[in-house]
Amino acid sequence: MRTLIFTDFFPYRVFLPHYFTNTVTLGIGGNVGNCEKRFKELWRWFSSNKNFSFLASSPIYRNPPFGYVYQEDFYNATITLSTNLSIVELFGLVFYLERRFGRPKKRAFKNSPRTLDIDIIFFNDLILKRPYLKIPHPKWHQRESVLIPLFLEYLTQKGYK
Repeated sequence: MRTLIFTDFFPYRVFLPHYFTNTVTLGIGGNVGNCEKRFKELWRWFSSNKNFSFLASSPIYRNPPFGYVYQEDFYNATITLSTNLSIVELFGLVFYLERRFGRPKKRAFKNSPRTLDIDIIFFNDLILKRPYLKIPHPKWHQRESVLIPLFLEYLTQKGYK
């Protein structure tokens, strides 16, 4: 079932100027446990970290899984932050945060259920193609779970409610 979920922090937008030179858009998702609570905890983690300044987030989008379909619906959202971290530092941090919020180091199989998945969708205007990291995320424009939250975040940034 496709549903939009509005919480205190999703959607969110800041009217302050960017504090840092880099702008990153993250796609977050999960379908194990209380994803809304986990997203809120992740939001608070970024808000309390001196290396980040929150710019905007989308509503949470509940949608059916793709790939392996015999699992619970996914909850997805996008978050845009400004940061002083480099892409390499951010990549390491994303890996750390996924572990911190309960995702195992190795997945059982492709598209398996997970507590938290964080994808770097955009990092400034960077185009990067490495075996372990591609920016922008190579399939962002093919995934409803990214496109719909990203569009809704854009509308939030423009002041639409």
